[in-house]
Amino acid sequence: MRGPLPWASRPQRWLSLVAGPALALGLCISAVQAEETRLSLDEARGAAAGFLADGRPEAALILADGALLGAPDHPQTLMLRARALRDLGRDAEAVKAARAAWAAASTPQDRFFAAMIQAQTRSSKGDRAIAQYWLRRAAQIAPDEASRAVAIRDFRHVRRITPWRLSLDVSVAPSDNLNNAPKSNSFTFAGLPFVNPTAVPLSGVEYGIGAGYVYRVALAENRRLNFGVDLDVTRLRFSEDARDKVPGVDADDYREEELRLSAGYEARASDGRWLALTELSLQRTWLAGKTLSDAVRLDFSYGRAVAPGMVLGGRLGLETEERRDFSVLDSDTRDYGVTLSKEVGQGLLRLDLGWADTESDSRSVARETGRAVLTYARTKPVRGMLPRLALSYEAVDYDRGPTTFWTDPRQDRQWAVSLDVTLPDLDYYGFAPEVGVSFRDRQSNYTIYETQGTDLRLGLRSVF
Repeated sequence: MRGPLPWASRPQRWLSLVAGPALALGLCISAVQAEETRLSLDEARGAAAGFLADGRPEAALILADGALLGAPDHPQTLMLRARALRDLGRDAEAVKAARAAWAAASTPQDRFFAAMIQAQTRSSKGDRAIAQYWLRRAAQIAPDEASRAVAIRDFRHVRRITPWRLSLDVSVAPSDNLNNAPKSNSFTFAGLPFVNPTAVPLSGVEYGIGAGYVYRVALAENRRLNFGVDLDVTRLRFSEDARDKVPGVDADDYREEELRLSAGYEARASDGRWLALTELSLQRTWLAGKTLSDAVRLDFSYGRAVAPGMVLGGRLGLETEERRDFSVLDSDTRDYGVTLSKEVGQGLLRLDLGWADTESDSRSVARETGRAVLTYARTKPVRGMLPRLALSYEAVDYDRGPTTFWTDPRQDRQWAVSLDVTLPDLDYYGFAPEVGVSFRDRQSNYTIYETQGTDLRLGLRSVF
């Protein structure tokens, strides 16, 4: 993150703080001037800032050290010293000076600039994760919107040049149908009524946490390899009403973990008009503490800007899943998709069409699936909110009936709607609360597979 001072976009504002009108005098001082020249502390700070702006960190350091003799804990002088040391490549000393500047800063403006200096010195030293933390902190304590924008800009720059990226997702989702049970637990077969007392919707809360880590290796300016690790953990907590409906129901029977390893190749046009991705991934899923399945997947995708504000994309996926509980449930899937995104006003409209064919020896797995999703998301806040609305329809045609007695192929039709709202004005260190609600309804030619449910999601989302 070497570059201009964090206040360089507004030099007069900064220099007026450290030097005022005496800056002109400080810049006129020559290091080889034979006659002794005396400077006030403010004049010395102004001259040091001028030398830094002129690319003369050695002279700036001498003046900053001299000014510190008169005022050892002056935060602005300590910032100048930290910057000079950083420009000289003395990164460890620069970090120490930046810490001292932060400790001495007391006003909102000084604390903001001290946080920015902390980020710059950390980035130069190679501690980019810590640098991102300090930039998030600078954005949080920025005295005005212009300063906040500078911190966010620098954060994105540091994140872009950092070879790795860590992402976290935390959610709490109350639901009236955690177990995805059918609408009715009774059905008729051969004229006889049957009832499954445990196949009833159970309400409660789903807790989820996900962590993702990606390390990127640049092969060329517009080519790179991506290596990733993702872990998702899901836990349920049933309500008292659910435990009354099904005595003995155990949330541990529904606990789920997924571990995914991936390696991908990414290429993009120099002008950003197209992006191509190839990725191979391995995934293991656990259910109730036992290994449920292993899957291998290969994905190809390509997206291209076809008009101003419009991107057309396509994808192909191949997946093989091996079940560890019942081998008859093993499957092979081919899926295809097309996406079209269009900027509409201050939002983004996206249409996603997909089709998948799953082959398996199991009647409950072999199927063909068609899906359409229409999403509209605001890209700029409206009344302090960033809403996203999604409508989806899915048609699933199974190859055979559920059992050998029911020979008519099973057919399901499901539609769903969801609304997610992010509140960026309530962010803390760049993470804002997100509230979402969704409803789904599935119809089937076999009533035991008809289901519906409403979910509420509470989570956090990074807004920069």
